[in-house]
Amino acid sequence: MSKKSKRSDKDGSSTPTPIQTPAQAAAHCAVRADGIIHVARPYTNPAEPFTKIKTADVPDYLGMVDHDLTFESKRDYENALAFEEKRLNILVRKLAEAKKFLAVVFQGRDGAGKSGSVVRISEALDHDAKLFRSVPIGPPSEEERAHPPQWRFFRDDRMPAYGQVRVYDRSWAEEVLVVRVNKIKPEAVWQKAYAQNRTMEWMFEQEGGIVVKIWFDITKAEQKRRFDARAEEKPWKLSPSDAEARKKWKQYTKAANEMFLRTSTDYAPWFIVSSEDKRYSRVHVLKIINEQLETALGCKFDDESKDKEKSAPKLVHKSEKKAKHAKRSR
Repeated sequence: MSKKSKRSDKDGSSTPTPIQTPAQAAAHCAVRADGIIHVARPYTNPAEPFTKIKTADVPDYLGMVDHDLTFESKRDYENALAFEEKRLNILVRKLAEAKKFLAVVFQGRDGAGKSGSVVRISEALDHDAKLFRSVPIGPPSEEERAHPPQWRFFRDDRMPAYGQVRVYDRSWAEEVLVVRVNKIKPEAVWQKAYAQNRTMEWMFEQEGGIVVKIWFDITKAEQKRRFDARAEEKPWKLSPSDAEARKKWKQYTKAANEMFLRTSTDYAPWFIVSSEDKRYSRVHVLKIINEQLETALGCKFDDESKDKEKSAPKLVHKSEKKAKHAKRSR
Protein backbone atom coordinates (compact mmCIF):
# COMPACT_ATOMS: atom_id res chain seq x y z
CA MET A 1 0.00 0.00 0.00
CA SER A 2 1.33 3.40 -0.86
CA LYS A 3 1.51 5.93 1.92
CA LYS A 4 -1.11 8.04 0.13
CA SER A 5 -3.72 5.27 0.10
CA LYS A 6 -3.74 4.57 3.82
CA ARG A 7 -6.61 6.10 5.78
CA SER A 8 -7.35 6.10 9.50
CA ASP A 9 -10.24 7.01 11.75
CA LYS A 10 -9.90 9.89 14.21
CA ASP A 11 -9.07 7.46 17.00
CA GLY A 12 -6.14 6.11 14.95
CA SER A 13 -7.69 2.78 14.02
CA SER A 14 -7.83 1.74 10.36
CA THR A 15 -11.12 2.04 8.50
CA PRO A 16 -12.26 -1.46 7.47
CA THR A 17 -12.38 -2.18 3.77
CA PRO A 18 -16.04 -2.95 3.01
CA ILE A 19 -16.92 -6.23 1.30
CA GLN A 20 -17.71 -5.30 -2.27
CA THR A 21 -20.60 -6.25 -4.46
CA PRO A 22 -19.66 -7.95 -7.77
CA ALA A 23 -20.20 -4.61 -9.54
CA GLN A 24 -17.88 -2.80 -7.12
CA ALA A 25 -15.25 -5.53 -7.41
CA ALA A 26 -15.47 -5.37 -11.19
CA ALA A 27 -14.70 -1.65 -10.99
CA HIS A 28 -11.23 -2.58 -9.76
CA CYS A 29 -10.74 -5.05 -12.61
CA ALA A 30 -9.68 -3.87 -16.06
CA VAL A 31 -9.58 -6.01 -19.20
CA ARG A 32 -6.98 -4.30 -21.33
CA ALA A 33 -6.92 -4.02 -25.12
CA ASP A 34 -3.98 -6.46 -25.21
CA GLY A 35 -6.03 -9.08 -23.32
CA ILE A 36 -4.31 -8.71 -19.95
CA ILE A 37 -6.62 -8.60 -16.93
CA HIS A 38 -5.48 -6.21 -14.21
CA VAL A 39 -7.02 -6.51 -10.74
CA ALA A 40 -6.12 -3.89 -8.10
CA ARG A 41 -8.37 -3.34 -5.10
CA PRO A 42 -7.58 -0.52 -2.63
CA TYR A 43 -7.08 -1.66 0.97
CA THR A 44 -7.16 0.64 3.96
CA ASN A 45 -5.56 -1.99 6.18
CA PRO A 46 -3.57 -4.91 4.66
CA ALA A 47 -3.85 -6.89 7.92
CA GLU A 48 -7.64 -6.69 7.90
CA PRO A 49 -9.10 -9.94 9.36
CA PHE A 50 -10.97 -12.42 7.18
CA THR A 51 -14.72 -11.95 6.81
CA LYS A 52 -16.90 -14.42 4.93
CA ILE A 53 -18.69 -13.47 1.73
CA LYS A 54 -21.13 -15.29 -0.53
CA THR A 55 -19.71 -17.24 -3.46
CA ALA A 56 -21.93 -15.13 -5.74
CA ASP A 57 -20.08 -12.02 -4.57
CA VAL A 58 -16.75 -13.27 -5.93
CA PRO A 59 -16.31 -12.15 -9.57
CA ASP A 60 -15.42 -14.80 -12.13
CA TYR A 61 -12.12 -13.18 -13.15
CA LEU A 62 -10.93 -16.31 -14.96
CA GLY A 63 -14.13 -16.33 -16.98
CA MET A 64 -13.03 -13.00 -18.50
CA VAL A 65 -9.82 -14.40 -20.03
CA ASP A 66 -9.59 -14.27 -23.83
CA HIS A 67 -7.72 -17.41 -24.89
CA ASP A 68 -7.98 -16.63 -28.61
CA LEU A 69 -5.35 -13.88 -28.92
CA THR A 70 -2.13 -14.34 -30.86
CA PHE A 71 0.35 -12.32 -32.92
CA GLU A 72 -0.48 -11.60 -36.54
CA SER A 73 2.87 -13.00 -37.66
CA LYS A 74 6.00 -14.73 -36.38
CA ARG A 75 7.95 -11.59 -37.22
CA ASP A 76 5.66 -9.52 -34.99
CA TYR A 77 6.29 -11.96 -32.15
CA GLU A 78 10.06 -11.97 -32.58
CA ASN A 79 10.23 -8.17 -32.74
CA ALA A 80 8.03 -7.78 -29.66
CA LEU A 81 10.01 -10.37 -27.69
CA ALA A 82 13.34 -8.72 -28.54
CA PHE A 83 11.94 -5.32 -27.55
CA GLU A 84 10.64 -6.50 -24.16
CA GLU A 85 13.81 -8.47 -23.36
CA LYS A 86 16.00 -5.43 -24.05
CA ARG A 87 13.62 -3.23 -22.06
CA LEU A 88 13.80 -5.58 -19.06
CA ASN A 89 17.59 -5.78 -19.12
CA ILE A 90 17.95 -2.00 -19.05
CA LEU A 91 15.24 -1.32 -16.45
CA VAL A 92 16.42 -3.98 -13.98
CA ARG A 93 19.89 -2.42 -13.91
CA LYS A 94 18.34 0.78 -12.54
CA LEU A 95 17.04 -0.98 -9.40
CA ALA A 96 20.20 -0.71 -7.29
CA GLU A 97 20.58 3.05 -7.74
CA ALA A 98 16.90 3.53 -6.83
CA LYS A 99 17.34 1.22 -3.79
CA LYS A 100 14.60 -1.08 -5.01
CA PHE A 101 14.21 -4.81 -5.65
CA LEU A 102 11.91 -6.86 -7.87
CA ALA A 103 9.86 -9.85 -6.66
CA VAL A 104 7.93 -11.59 -9.45
CA VAL A 105 5.29 -14.16 -8.51
CA PHE A 106 4.18 -16.80 -11.03
CA GLN A 107 1.03 -18.77 -10.25
CA GLY A 108 -1.39 -20.54 -12.56
CA ARG A 109 -2.64 -23.76 -14.02
CA ASP A 110 -0.30 -26.73 -14.21
CA GLY A 111 1.32 -26.85 -17.64
CA ALA A 112 0.59 -23.18 -18.34
CA GLY A 113 4.23 -22.22 -19.00
CA LYS A 114 5.47 -20.69 -15.75
CA SER A 115 8.89 -22.35 -15.90
CA GLY A 116 9.29 -21.35 -19.55
CA SER A 117 8.73 -17.71 -18.64
CA VAL A 118 11.35 -18.00 -15.89
CA VAL A 119 13.83 -19.07 -18.57
CA ARG A 120 12.87 -16.08 -20.74
CA ILE A 121 13.57 -13.66 -17.91
CA SER A 122 16.92 -15.30 -17.21
CA GLU A 123 17.86 -15.03 -20.90
CA ALA A 124 16.78 -11.38 -21.02
CA LEU A 125 19.11 -10.66 -18.08
CA ASP A 126 22.01 -12.52 -19.72
CA HIS A 127 21.84 -15.22 -17.02
CA ASP A 128 23.45 -12.72 -14.65
CA ALA A 129 23.59 -14.57 -11.32
CA LYS A 130 24.40 -11.35 -9.46
CA LEU A 131 21.05 -9.91 -10.56
CA PHE A 132 18.68 -12.81 -10.97
CA ARG A 133 17.64 -16.01 -9.26
CA SER A 134 14.61 -18.24 -9.82
CA VAL A 135 12.95 -19.74 -6.74
CA PRO A 136 10.87 -22.86 -7.47
CA ILE A 137 8.48 -23.53 -4.59
CA GLY A 138 7.30 -27.02 -3.72
CA PRO A 139 5.72 -28.51 -0.61
CA PRO A 140 7.34 -27.19 2.60
CA SER A 141 9.99 -29.29 4.32
CA GLU A 142 9.54 -30.63 7.85
CA GLU A 143 11.64 -27.74 9.18
CA GLU A 144 9.57 -25.19 7.22
CA ARG A 145 6.29 -26.65 8.48
CA ALA A 146 7.51 -25.95 12.01
CA HIS A 147 7.48 -22.20 11.24
CA PRO A 148 4.85 -19.72 9.99
CA PRO A 149 4.23 -20.28 6.26
CA GLN A 150 5.94 -17.06 5.12
CA TRP A 151 9.18 -17.92 6.97
CA ARG A 152 10.59 -20.08 4.21
CA PHE A 153 10.64 -17.20 1.74
CA PHE A 154 13.20 -15.33 3.84
CA ARG A 155 15.80 -18.11 4.01
CA ASP A 156 18.49 -19.49 1.68
CA ASP A 157 18.78 -16.26 -0.34
CA ARG A 158 15.18 -16.55 -1.56
CA MET A 159 14.48 -12.86 -0.95
CA PRO A 160 16.15 -10.30 -3.27
CA ALA A 161 18.55 -7.65 -2.01
CA TYR A 162 18.33 -4.12 -3.38
CA GLY A 163 19.15 -4.20 -7.07
CA GLN A 164 18.21 -7.87 -7.43
CA VAL A 165 15.40 -9.91 -8.98
CA ARG A 166 13.69 -13.05 -7.69
CA VAL A 167 11.11 -14.96 -9.69
CA TYR A 168 8.97 -17.35 -7.66
CA ASP A 169 7.62 -20.34 -9.56
CA ARG A 170 4.67 -20.66 -7.15
CA SER A 171 4.76 -18.62 -3.98
CA TRP A 172 3.14 -17.67 -0.67
CA ALA A 173 -0.13 -17.64 -2.64
CA GLU A 174 -0.13 -21.45 -2.39
CA GLU A 175 -1.49 -21.00 1.15
CA VAL A 176 -4.86 -19.97 -0.33
CA LEU A 177 -4.72 -22.27 -3.36
CA VAL A 178 -3.30 -25.78 -2.95
CA VAL A 179 -3.61 -25.66 0.86
CA ARG A 180 -7.26 -24.70 0.56
CA VAL A 181 -8.22 -27.03 -2.29
CA ASN A 182 -6.48 -30.07 -0.81
CA LYS A 183 -7.66 -29.26 2.72
CA ILE A 184 -4.11 -29.44 4.08
CA LYS A 185 -4.99 -27.01 6.87
CA PRO A 186 -8.28 -26.11 8.59
CA GLU A 187 -10.33 -23.26 7.10
CA ALA A 188 -9.61 -20.97 10.02
CA VAL A 189 -5.88 -21.34 9.36
CA TRP A 190 -5.64 -20.82 5.59
CA GLN A 191 -8.16 -17.99 5.71
CA LYS A 192 -5.64 -15.99 7.75
CA ALA A 193 -3.19 -16.21 4.84
CA TYR A 194 -5.06 -13.58 2.80
CA ALA A 195 -4.17 -10.91 5.36
CA GLN A 196 -0.70 -12.38 5.94
CA ASN A 197 0.10 -12.24 2.23
CA ARG A 198 -1.24 -8.71 1.80
CA THR A 199 0.77 -7.58 4.81
CA MET A 200 3.99 -9.20 3.60
CA GLU A 201 3.62 -7.59 0.18
CA TRP A 202 2.84 -4.23 1.80
CA MET A 203 6.03 -4.57 3.83
CA PHE A 204 7.99 -5.22 0.61
CA GLU A 205 6.51 -2.13 -1.05
CA GLN A 206 7.30 0.05 1.95
CA GLU A 207 10.95 -1.06 1.78
CA GLY A 208 11.39 -0.45 -1.95
CA GLY A 209 10.04 -3.72 -3.26
CA ILE A 210 8.26 -3.98 -6.61
CA VAL A 211 5.89 -6.94 -6.37
CA VAL A 212 4.55 -8.26 -9.70
CA LYS A 213 2.04 -11.12 -9.47
CA ILE A 214 1.05 -12.95 -12.64
CA TRP A 215 -1.48 -15.76 -13.09
CA PHE A 216 -0.96 -18.00 -16.15
CA ASP A 217 -4.24 -19.36 -17.46
CA ILE A 218 -5.07 -22.01 -20.06
CA THR A 219 -8.19 -23.97 -20.95
CA LYS A 220 -8.71 -27.47 -19.64
CA ALA A 221 -8.52 -28.82 -23.20
CA GLU A 222 -5.16 -27.14 -23.83
CA GLN A 223 -3.84 -28.45 -20.52
CA LYS A 224 -4.77 -32.00 -21.55
CA ARG A 225 -3.03 -31.54 -24.90
CA ARG A 226 0.15 -30.38 -23.15
CA PHE A 227 0.05 -33.18 -20.60
CA ASP A 228 -0.38 -35.75 -23.39
CA ALA A 229 2.62 -34.24 -25.19
CA ARG A 230 4.66 -34.37 -21.98
CA ALA A 231 3.80 -38.02 -21.48
CA GLU A 232 5.25 -38.73 -24.93
CA GLU A 233 8.23 -36.37 -24.95
CA LYS A 234 9.08 -35.43 -21.34
CA PRO A 235 7.49 -37.99 -18.99
CA TRP A 236 9.73 -36.86 -16.12
CA LYS A 237 7.86 -33.54 -16.05
CA LEU A 238 4.56 -35.24 -15.19
CA SER A 239 3.61 -35.94 -11.59
CA PRO A 240 0.59 -37.51 -9.86
CA SER A 241 -0.36 -34.03 -8.60
CA ASP A 242 -0.99 -32.92 -12.21
CA ALA A 243 -3.79 -35.46 -12.67
CA GLU A 244 -5.14 -34.62 -9.23
CA ALA A 245 -5.26 -30.91 -10.05
CA ARG A 246 -7.25 -31.64 -13.24
CA LYS A 247 -9.85 -33.46 -11.17
CA LYS A 248 -10.15 -30.35 -8.98
CA TRP A 249 -10.26 -27.81 -11.81
CA LYS A 250 -13.44 -26.13 -10.56
CA GLN A 251 -12.15 -25.96 -6.97
CA TYR A 252 -8.94 -24.29 -8.14
CA THR A 253 -10.94 -21.84 -10.26
CA LYS A 254 -13.03 -20.89 -7.23
CA ALA A 255 -9.95 -20.54 -5.01
CA ALA A 256 -8.08 -18.45 -7.60
CA ASN A 257 -11.00 -16.07 -8.13
CA GLU A 258 -11.31 -15.46 -4.39
CA MET A 259 -7.55 -15.00 -4.14
CA PHE A 260 -7.70 -12.27 -6.80
CA LEU A 261 -10.49 -10.52 -4.91
CA ARG A 262 -8.82 -10.70 -1.50
CA THR A 263 -5.14 -10.20 -2.39
CA SER A 264 -5.21 -7.83 -5.39
CA THR A 265 -4.08 -4.52 -3.93
CA ASP A 266 -3.04 -1.13 -5.26
CA TYR A 267 0.56 -1.87 -4.21
CA ALA A 268 0.66 -5.51 -5.43
CA PRO A 269 -2.06 -6.13 -8.04
CA TRP A 270 -2.73 -9.38 -9.87
CA PHE A 271 -2.32 -9.68 -13.63
CA ILE A 272 -4.06 -12.55 -15.41
CA VAL A 273 -2.57 -13.66 -18.73
CA SER A 274 -3.76 -16.29 -21.17
CA SER A 275 -1.05 -18.89 -21.84
CA GLU A 276 -3.05 -20.72 -24.50
CA ASP A 277 -0.68 -19.23 -27.07
CA LYS A 278 2.90 -19.48 -25.77
CA ARG A 279 4.21 -16.66 -27.93
CA TYR A 280 1.53 -14.31 -26.67
CA SER A 281 2.19 -15.15 -23.01
CA ARG A 282 5.99 -14.94 -23.29
CA VAL A 283 5.85 -11.38 -24.59
CA HIS A 284 3.06 -10.15 -22.35
CA VAL A 285 4.55 -11.51 -19.15
CA LEU A 286 7.69 -9.48 -19.87
CA LYS A 287 5.54 -6.50 -20.84
CA ILE A 288 3.70 -6.55 -17.49
CA ILE A 289 6.94 -6.70 -15.52
CA ASN A 290 8.44 -3.86 -17.57
CA GLU A 291 5.40 -1.65 -17.10
CA GLN A 292 5.51 -2.14 -13.34
CA LEU A 293 9.23 -1.40 -13.30
CA GLU A 294 8.75 1.83 -15.25
CA THR A 295 5.99 2.95 -12.89
CA ALA A 296 8.00 2.21 -9.74
CA LEU A 297 11.25 3.66 -11.09
CA GLY A 298 9.57 6.71 -12.60
CA CYS A 299 11.29 6.29 -15.94
CA LYS A 300 10.56 5.11 -19.46
CA PHE A 301 12.61 2.76 -21.60
CA ASP A 302 13.88 4.81 -24.54
CA ASP A 303 14.40 2.48 -27.48
CA GLU A 304 16.95 3.99 -29.85
CA SER A 305 15.28 2.38 -32.85
CA LYS A 306 12.06 4.33 -32.17
CA ASP A 307 10.19 1.43 -33.76
CA LYS A 308 6.71 1.66 -32.32
CA GLU A 309 5.62 -1.53 -34.07
CA LYS A 310 7.95 -3.54 -31.83
CA SER A 311 6.46 -2.14 -28.64
CA ALA A 312 2.87 -2.34 -29.93
CA PRO A 313 2.68 -5.33 -32.32
CA LYS A 314 -0.64 -6.19 -33.89
CA LEU A 315 -2.67 -8.83 -32.08
CA VAL A 316 -5.41 -10.83 -33.77
CA HIS A 317 -7.82 -13.57 -32.79
CA LYS A 318 -6.79 -17.03 -33.95
CA SER A 319 -10.17 -17.48 -35.62
CA GLU A 320 -9.57 -14.31 -37.69
CA LYS A 321 -6.06 -15.47 -38.58
CA LYS A 322 -7.34 -18.86 -39.76
CA ALA A 323 -10.06 -17.19 -41.82
CA LYS A 324 -7.46 -14.95 -43.53
CA HIS A 325 -5.23 -17.93 -44.36
CA ALA A 326 -8.20 -19.90 -45.67
CA LYS A 327 -9.23 -16.97 -47.88
CA ARG A 328 -5.71 -16.65 -49.33
CA SER A 329 -5.47 -20.37 -50.09
CA ARG A 330 -8.63 -20.37 -52.22
